[in-house]
Amino acid sequence: MIHLLRVELARYRSRRIIALLLLLAALLAALVAVKSAWDTRPITTQEAATARANAEMVPESGEVEQQLTSCLANPERYLGPGFTAQDCRDNFTGSPGNYLPRKPLDLTGTLKGNGLGVALAVAGLLVIAASTFAGSDWASGSMVTQLLFEPRRSRVWVAKALAVTVASGLVALVTIGGFWLAMYLVAVDRDVPHGSAVMSDVGWHVLRAVLFATGAALGAYALTMLFRHSVATLSLLFVYSVGGEILTFLVPVDNVGRWTLGNNVYGWLETRMEFFDPTSRCARLGDCDGLQHISHLQGGLYLLGLLVLVVALSWLLFRRRDVGAV
Repeated sequence: MIHLLRVELARYRSRRIIALLLLLAALLAALVAVKSAWDTRPITTQEAATARANAEMVPESGEVEQQLTSCLANPERYLGPGFTAQDCRDNFTGSPGNYLPRKPLDLTGTLKGNGLGVALAVAGLLVIAASTFAGSDWASGSMVTQLLFEPRRSRVWVAKALAVTVASGLVALVTIGGFWLAMYLVAVDRDVPHGSAVMSDVGWHVLRAVLFATGAALGAYALTMLFRHSVATLSLLFVYSVGGEILTFLVPVDNVGRWTLGNNVYGWLETRMEFFDPTSRCARLGDCDGLQHISHLQGGLYLLGLLVLVVALSWLLFRRRDVGAV
């Protein structure tokens, strides 16, 4: 098995398209880190003076006070879900901070924004790489040749799966971990608050993101070994993710939003996932009091269940089906 694993890892690395996809993942993470650092660069003295001047020019009209009072009475209804009374004050008072051209670096904000985007982008590229790795064997017909040298199908399937898992896990750790290492160094250089609570959230997010990217790649490999075509795998994933969200608004069943792929992915990756479910009974009646929550455990179990189902079905059918009939 060790020899087979080494062979499959070598084959994984030797694919040019896979090498390009992995390079793209690294470049993407680096680019987002650079852009995040640039977009949150410190405010200059001139920019601060301009913001103070603009704040002093704002008239204290009764209309503004009335809007502020209405917003403070119900911030979420006035501004949207998740907004607080402080957001009302920030929006309707002449504070210089409202006129600054950009906001300073905030690791918590990065965790909810660019950090989440990097995790999803890396996972998506690893899914394409894993599907390409498995699909090329079927497209070229080399799977038949491989089974001539190693007739035990289970060993072949497992060796390929381990190669995809190990390679994807390492790439995800380097790219996602590298992004957050860069943001941490920028925060230290700028004296941005990065206490133990924030770094704990970041650390757990990196772990969950690496596991998600690794599991997504393994699932894509298993699906491609099942369908024997990369296009079929990627098409199914697209239809399941996008089509599932569309069906959420169409099916006449309560609380379907809890079971969509997108909500559970975000539930696993985000620090705290809250969402508005349009299929809930209160949403249909228009009297929802708040947002619904998906915990890391709930999101993780959902994704793990899908992965186990796909892997088991792929492995069983690979052992039984005629390999020559693609």
